[in-house]
Amino acid sequence: MWKAVLTLILLSLGMPMATPPPTPTGERIRVLLSYQFGNLGFSDLYFFPALELQSLHVDFVVRSGSDLGHLSYSFAELPRRTVRFTVKDGKLVVQNATRSFDLGAVAVLEPLLSEDDEKIRYKLLSTKRGAINPEYPGKLVLSIQEGKIAVVNDVSMESYLARVIPSEMPDTFHPEALKAQAVAARTYALARILAPPDQNRWKAYGADVDDSVNEQVYNNTPTVASTDAAVRATEGLVLLLGGVPITTNYFSTSPGFSANIEEVWPEKAPVPYLISRPQSDPVAAAPQNEAEWLAFFKNWNSTGFFDKESSLFRWKVTMSREELEAILSKSLPERLKAFPEYTQTLEGLAPDTPNFSIGTLRELRVTKRAAGGYVVGLEVVGSNGRWQIRRESQVRFLLRPSKAYSGKDADIVLERINGRKTANFSSLPSAAFSWEEERDTAGNILRLTIWGGGFGHGVGMSQFGADGLGKLGRSFEQILAHFYPGTELKKLR
Repeated sequence: MWKAVLTLILLSLGMPMATPPPTPTGERIRVLLSYQFGNLGFSDLYFFPALELQSLHVDFVVRSGSDLGHLSYSFAELPRRTVRFTVKDGKLVVQNATRSFDLGAVAVLEPLLSEDDEKIRYKLLSTKRGAINPEYPGKLVLSIQEGKIAVVNDVSMESYLARVIPSEMPDTFHPEALKAQAVAARTYALARILAPPDQNRWKAYGADVDDSVNEQVYNNTPTVASTDAAVRATEGLVLLLGGVPITTNYFSTSPGFSANIEEVWPEKAPVPYLISRPQSDPVAAAPQNEAEWLAFFKNWNSTGFFDKESSLFRWKVTMSREELEAILSKSLPERLKAFPEYTQTLEGLAPDTPNFSIGTLRELRVTKRAAGGYVVGLEVVGSNGRWQIRRESQVRFLLRPSKAYSGKDADIVLERINGRKTANFSSLPSAAFSWEEERDTAGNILRLTIWGGGFGHGVGMSQFGADGLGKLGRSFEQILAHFYPGTELKKLR
């Protein structure tokens, strides 16, 4: 059924069918696995210098060749026996307990019996997720990239989702929220499978998605009964608009409103279902000016808000002028390098000037606040110039509340609505914030207290909001209709 539906979708998009879609039936998805996580270059993040693994339950076979269209049998291996893959002279080399031999440029590992696709577990000994070595079902496809090994997990869609849902949403959330998350994740995955290579960079590596926050987090958390049940209960269900899978963006916590996609990500076109909406009952009126937004974020009474159980529904952080000057002097050059099109020098020193410094901080100004309260334009005024930053993520990473950026010994502490305090947050939790200034008698800034709300980009479904709606008695269908209005829920098989 999936194959027929995908064919209809591709035809409706006007896409030629001479070449079959990358995953012909849509019942499987290909995930590029990360070697490690962190602030690293692409190669260091994704490609394995060497891959050591073992099967935990059943025998597996290895087929290899010059490409995926020309594979032949290489060898079989028993469970619990370790094999190690490396790259030498442009070919994969494998070593097991008894021998070492050359393979081709690609290799496919799969269970000896096709019916063991869900039973097999490849335990990767060369990487960890937290303190454990991750385990994967299905198949592994190995290819040579930049002298290292790219590893793609070819896995059934439902098995993929069983490992996405607990990695993306707490398994203690309301069952209806977990079901909504399952549908959102399945729809997102299907949309990425259908995306052409020029709209999906993972296709260049033989994958549809990766396993990180760039797409959907996969297999960072073990499967659990509650999330497995959510996947089973929604099997095959996706959200469509005009017969095409929608883009189901989601995030952790709203501050009381969600955001318009085109304001958060200026390169994206507006879509009718990813719009700013109130997240409360009764509906809260949106503030109309900066003074009202400050009062909104300073109000820590969460009654009536769907996201009220999130510890980051409201938060605040205080930074001295000296801390902010050091942070901005370091983060502005980073923002220019990361997104030069959204970083502008209005006057004075350019951030790529050697030993750049903003000088004395004189003022911060909101130049654009998107619907829902998200700051998407911010001006920094210092004695050495004026600079403007645009884009939600840019703003969050500009004002990093961390001593790693302030260069000071003292921690910078972010306080949450539940009283919990977190030192040295990697970025502002969201771009939904305002601030209060404290100045001396001469008008010099002494410190700023940033009052904010929410966690994440603000587009699409709020996960804590979904949990809140579930606890109010809403079904997963109603939750999805709330966050993605005007879309159709359909079972594809």
